[in-house]
Amino acid sequence: MKKYTIFSIIFIALISLAIYIENNSFTTLKIGNINLSLPNALWAAIFLTLFFIASLIFFGIIHFKSFVYQKNVKKDLKIIIDNIKNKVLYKNSIKPTKTLNEINECIKNIEGLEIKPQKRENYEFFEDIEKLKNGEVIEISKYKLTDKNPWFILNIKNRLKNEPEYAKDVLKKFKDEELRKEAFYIWAKTAGVKEILREGYPITYDIVKAHLHDEYFNLLLSQGELKLSIKEEIDIAKEIYGSIDPDSELEMLKPLKWAEAYIAIKYEHLELAKELVDTNNLKFFDYFLKLKETSQKVDIDEYIQSAQIF
Repeated sequence: MKKYTIFSIIFIALISLAIYIENNSFTTLKIGNINLSLPNALWAAIFLTLFFIASLIFFGIIHFKSFVYQKNVKKDLKIIIDNIKNKVLYKNSIKPTKTLNEINECIKNIEGLEIKPQKRENYEFFEDIEKLKNGEVIEISKYKLTDKNPWFILNIKNRLKNEPEYAKDVLKKFKDEELRKEAFYIWAKTAGVKEILREGYPITYDIVKAHLHDEYFNLLLSQGELKLSIKEEIDIAKEIYGSIDPDSELEMLKPLKWAEAYIAIKYEHLELAKELVDTNNLKFFDYFLKLKETSQKVDIDEYIQSAQIF
């Protein structure tokens, strides 16, 4: 403001001097009942001074409003920080703000460690986040997110649930391991065995069960990294039992020792079953075989069901 004042005084002086040099005449103005006659240079100085005073008042008002606004913003920022802390800590006390009301309202979307989006004007992304959390697919490209962004990844996961056929594209396009793994276990249920093995992921029960009648099923068991529980192995053996000849079934299930032992017992190949139990420490079946050795009439399925350990 000091520089502005100095500049204005110099400007008024120069304009008045220019008028005085160019035209040193008088001009008479009637103000009420008074006729006031002054040099033109002086009139120019008076009007420019009045304009200068008016501008000072105007700038003073603007400065005062700006000062009050900034003071309120500082207070509101402290209130908003406290409100965010209270919401994160599950304290629902939200203090009102004077200026930053719209931002303060958005804090209501926070609930402890969760975001619970509420539809708000000018904050349409909250509505999209709510859709994502509800399992919907949105037009994510408008936000220009990277493929590592959690919301981007969630949108892809939602699409996978709604469009299982999209899984193959995910495996081709994306590098995020979590996303690729989820896509793999959807895609692998319908993909060919050789394609599945090329991906190198552990083979789960759902994949094995989906390919029970595939011509390359034996490759899936012999070459895949199997990730099956004891119960799942036995369930697979139950599915295969009786589908082909016993020797072929036993040969096929060699990678699954619990399944192979179960099939051996089902077909009364007790010597083979005992060898499998002893070699692979399958103690659960050991007691069953001892019962069979004493000519007890026991059924392997009833034995498994009664034990309830799987």
